[in-house]
Amino acid sequence: MAENKTVYPVLIFIILTFCSLLLLNGGRDKTFAQESDPKTFKILKEKMINPQTGLPKTLDPDRFRGKSKAAYQTAKEIPQILAQMPCFCECEPFGHENLLDCFIDTHGDA
Repeated sequence: MAENKTVYPVLIFIILTFCSLLLLNGGRDKTFAQESDPKTFKILKEKMINPQTGLPKTLDPDRFRGKSKAAYQTAKEIPQILAQMPCFCECEPFGHENLLDCFIDTHGDA
C-alpha cells in the first residue's frame, strides 16, 4: 500500500512534464516542406493576399503566446511597413522576400 502512495506523485509529475513539453512545442503546424520549399511558400503567399491591401495576410496572433503573439499582432497592424523592410534571418532560400513574409507562416515564431 505504501508503494502506491509514492507511485502516484511520480506519475502525476511525469504526466505534467509531458503535457508542459507538448504545450511549449505546440502551436507550430508548419511542415518541413513549407519551411524549406520556396515553391510551396510562394503558393501559400499567393493564397494569403488581402484583396484590400494587395499584401499577404499575417497569421492570427491568437494562435501564439507571449512574445510571438505580440510580434504577430504588430505584423498584422503594420504590414505595409514590414513589406518594405528586409529580413535578416537568412530566410531568402525559403522564398521570403521581406520581413512581412516571416509572418504569413509560422517562421516568425521561430
